[in-house]
Amino acid sequence: MPKKIGHFRKFPAFKAARGELTRRQEAASYLYSLGIFAIALALRFWLEPVLPPGIPFLTFFPAVVIAGFLFGVRAGMVVAVLSGISAWYFFVAPGEPFFAKGTLTAMALYIIVVATDLFLLSVMMSAYRADLQARRDLERMADEREILMNELDHRLKNVFATMNAVITLSQRHASTSGELANKLKERLNSMARSSLLLRQPGHSGPTTLSAVVRQAISPFCAGDTNRFKLAGPSIAAAGQTSVVLSLILHELGTNAAKYGALSTSRGQVEISWKEVLLSDAPGEPRLEMVWRETRGPAPPSEEPERKGFGSTLISRVIAMLDGEARIEFPASGACVTMTIPMRAIAKPLEESEEAGF
Repeated sequence: MPKKIGHFRKFPAFKAARGELTRRQEAASYLYSLGIFAIALALRFWLEPVLPPGIPFLTFFPAVVIAGFLFGVRAGMVVAVLSGISAWYFFVAPGEPFFAKGTLTAMALYIIVVATDLFLLSVMMSAYRADLQARRDLERMADEREILMNELDHRLKNVFATMNAVITLSQRHASTSGELANKLKERLNSMARSSLLLRQPGHSGPTTLSAVVRQAISPFCAGDTNRFKLAGPSIAAAGQTSVVLSLILHELGTNAAKYGALSTSRGQVEISWKEVLLSDAPGEPRLEMVWRETRGPAPPSEEPERKGFGSTLISRVIAMLDGEARIEFPASGACVTMTIPMRAIAKPLEESEEAGF
């Protein structure tokens, strides 16, 4: 707030411009305006003996300006009307009719002067209101920019943390530089496709979890829509969670194509999700997503001594979302169960969906 205006911002006229004037304060403003008029009238009577003729409005002009500036243009108009009537009745031409030529000329000059004063006061208050609105808009834009910057900072930290985990684990499990480059390219492309999906949800509304799953497994369909079966409620997908899920599902698909159900012509994968309440946290709903392979090669009867990249990646990345993963190898095929807090996903939508892919 400029210093010149800041000194007067407590006056009723400025409070009214900000929408802070109560009805009681507004009524008091009119009473004070009547007091200003009374003082101007009394002062004009007191100066009558010493003033030369021809200046009947000497004390009334300042009264109109002061009342309008302190209490608002409407209060100034009240003082202007009362002052004009009083000046005509007591000082302009006492005892003469209002329509006399001299009286009409004097009153016309008075009306022009006070109308100009009130108009300038109105313009000033309009400029003050416009300045207030501009300042509020700037504050709102600054708040929005800060929120966006914080969100961008948060997203970038999450993306870099995920990329760091992918690069570190890929390096450990790659035997040659070419293999490392190919694996990184595939996994980073999966993250990029998921991010683009979130930015371009399409015409049907927000990006759904089903859309994220379909995007992640699309490289493994190869035109066969019967290899995957999706089942679960329609849930709006949140940002970083969708990127992480896309990366995990891409890794599971890669492993299934090499060693699991997708390595045979008859193999199938069922991906299902639902909202659950766990006994250890009954007050916090979670998303449970299950990747289940069937009709593929029999998994090894014994778990490997050293975890592969896929298992390590899933455990490492899902922990960023306060989630957990359980990897099992029953005779029917690999089964991965993931649980993630619903607060990291989104609110469920109304319709549900179940479809083959």
